[in-house]
Amino acid sequence: MKVKVFTIRLTENELEIDQNSLNDFLEMVTFKKSSTQFVESEKESFWSVIVHYEETSEVKNEDLKQEIELSEQEQMIFQNLKKWRAEKASELGFKSFMICHNSELINVAIHKPESINQLRKIKGFGEVKSDKYGVDIIALLNAF
Repeated sequence: MKVKVFTIRLTENELEIDQNSLNDFLEMVTFKKSSTQFVESEKESFWSVIVHYEETSEVKNEDLKQEIELSEQEQMIFQNLKKWRAEKASELGFKSFMICHNSELINVAIHKPESINQLRKIKGFGEVKSDKYGVDIIALLNAF
């Protein structure tokens, strides 16, 4: 069994981002148990969530299967989106999955949204994520 710690910040924008990261992670693993603790300091207050989980090979195989089924152009877009995600995560000090999961990037490569509104229709891209990363994603797609 593995353990991962999440911080759920309470400011409006960060709350949704953190909740989405936790929810996205939970979709990719087999949940076993969790514990929470509210942390309060002079600078900020947040929830610390410890998730006990096991990796599921089914999800990894599904992602791999999706990657294989992409056309050559979609595969190229997907690889460029992964590169952008890694750079953005490094810039922000996040793990890559906190920006977008592979399944979300695969769907972007397949559907090729042309606007922020179209991006919001893709699973995983709510208002906050689309507003935060949408311009970059649409610009990257326009390069193809």
